[in-house]
Amino acid sequence: MCGIVGYVGNRPAVDLLLKGLKRLEYRGYDSAGIAVFHQNKLEIKKSEGRLENVEKLLNGSAPLYKASTSGLGHTRWATHGKPTTQNAHPHRTGHVVLVHNGIIENYQEIRDDLATRGHHPASETDSEFFGFLVLEEMNQGSSLAEAVRKSFARLEGASSVVVMSEKEPGVVIGARGGSPLVAGLDPNGGAILASDAQPIMDYTRDVYFLDVGEMVVGSSKGLEFLDISSGKKVSRPSTHLDWQPETMDKQGYPHYMLKEIYEQPRVLVDTLNGVVDRATAECFELAEHPGVALLRNAKDLKFVACGTSWHAALMAKYWIERWGKVPVDVELASEFRYRDALVTPGSLVVAISQSGETADTLSVVRDMKKKGVPTLAVTNVRGSTMSREADAAFFTSAGPEIGVAATKTFFAQMLMVLLWAGFLAEKNQPGSTRKLFDDLVKLPHLLEEFIRPEGQMAAAVKKAAHAVQDSKGFFFIGRGTSFPIALEGALKLKEIAYVHAEGYAGGELKHGPIAMIDEQMTVVVLAPQDGWRDKTVSNLEEVKARGAKIVGIGGVADGPLKKLCHHWIPLPDKGVLEEGLAPFLLTPVMQLFSYELALLRGTDVDKPRNLAKSVTVE
Repeated sequence: MCGIVGYVGNRPAVDLLLKGLKRLEYRGYDSAGIAVFHQNKLEIKKSEGRLENVEKLLNGSAPLYKASTSGLGHTRWATHGKPTTQNAHPHRTGHVVLVHNGIIENYQEIRDDLATRGHHPASETDSEFFGFLVLEEMNQGSSLAEAVRKSFARLEGASSVVVMSEKEPGVVIGARGGSPLVAGLDPNGGAILASDAQPIMDYTRDVYFLDVGEMVVGSSKGLEFLDISSGKKVSRPSTHLDWQPETMDKQGYPHYMLKEIYEQPRVLVDTLNGVVDRATAECFELAEHPGVALLRNAKDLKFVACGTSWHAALMAKYWIERWGKVPVDVELASEFRYRDALVTPGSLVVAISQSGETADTLSVVRDMKKKGVPTLAVTNVRGSTMSREADAAFFTSAGPEIGVAATKTFFAQMLMVLLWAGFLAEKNQPGSTRKLFDDLVKLPHLLEEFIRPEGQMAAAVKKAAHAVQDSKGFFFIGRGTSFPIALEGALKLKEIAYVHAEGYAGGELKHGPIAMIDEQMTVVVLAPQDGWRDKTVSNLEEVKARGAKIVGIGGVADGPLKKLCHHWIPLPDKGVLEEGLAPFLLTPVMQLFSYELALLRGTDVDKPRNLAKSVTVE
């Protein structure tokens, strides 16, 4: 989950590395550091805490390094060892300097072996041991590339490294054993390596995603890709990314998260246009794609995901079973992979991951492929590991998401599974989802008006958040398709405001959780005017009788519900949209509510503590 940047070329390395690491701080920000060549030596500046601490260290000495045109950098999410300066990357072992992402599972075995030859790390991390292995290989006559290849072959676990040596100052080596690694050619000459495409896109949109078991040698001559096990050259095609660089900037918003919430209407348009064949007059006609046949032929669907993506998968169960009439199971990938799950002939396993690198979800894909079970991926990153290893992949068009707490990627995932539901419905009964599709096409325009910063909804959310900011805890309740949104609302609040929050199906309150309800609790009730509305209101009556503060979210004309609530957030009139689309209106309300509470509590909205954007370790 750490952020890595490596560079050799003709540009000032310090500026490039710092700019790239700022793009990657969402991956981890426990500590940071860079190493650049100065007078044929790799000089390291690193610190615990944010990247800005490293910039402060450089303030007095940066002019000395301005001439440097090669180096590497790292921003860390701690796994082994505390988030201290001592454990921060880069690490040095002799003339070898490295940065590492992931976990070396057999590091104790390697540590014991190295100790017998007098090697002792200066840090508490597992990363440093790899440097000793490379150093030993080079001391025996291997080139840096060969030393990295031989050493990396000894590692177990999902990790990637980028390495430089003072013996070969014009070379940067990257190796991938699980955690993502991307490479790009600098148009000015040279090579850039990173753990994500975003730092590279400032210079080129044509990137190379390494496969597991591959390494890359970067130099002023360009890039060379090798198979780690054999050392033979491999052909690695580039992937063109159509993300606009300006979408990675805040564009005047105080936080990336807020910007990304307001981008959701455009995300709907871009994802819909990227998946549906709009050239036909048919509704939910998916564009020709390898995954379409997998969907068409599946007898049942098994979704696997983690976190927010799991909530999107829960939406798939409601929508696909309702309209598509195909059985759907939804599993936490971290549980599914460790139990003896029964997958029957005709099943299609669908993996949802924003990054396409989520370790547990990716492991399920690999396990299913070994068993001959067809797999389908949904991800926001073209060229990601999951998109390559699954039998087919559908791509959401959310663009880069910088805020650690997922917002617009969740929105795009929901849309994707809704499009599948409509496709399967039309396959069985043509024309049955015409109103749903027509309303879906109108949704971006309605949504844009609904969520505008100066609108009624935004004002109501801010007022409610101010009123309940001192609550000791929050329950989010909903029924039917509002239930997964309640779960997502509670998760968002926990992630960015560090408040105790739980999401529940409304009918479950009486089975235990209602014991927690008192005057110091706030209950957020999601009650759009759909088939579950009346049942949800009856659950709300139980809550109000016990004194909780109630924040209600419902139809603008729903007077009876409004009277039950202390604070009211109206949704657009029910006649505007098919009721099944209500989650697309509820979601930004939940996101903005959590955002406002986080602001009131003074937390770092874009970079919440202990979290990283892409969970590439188990």
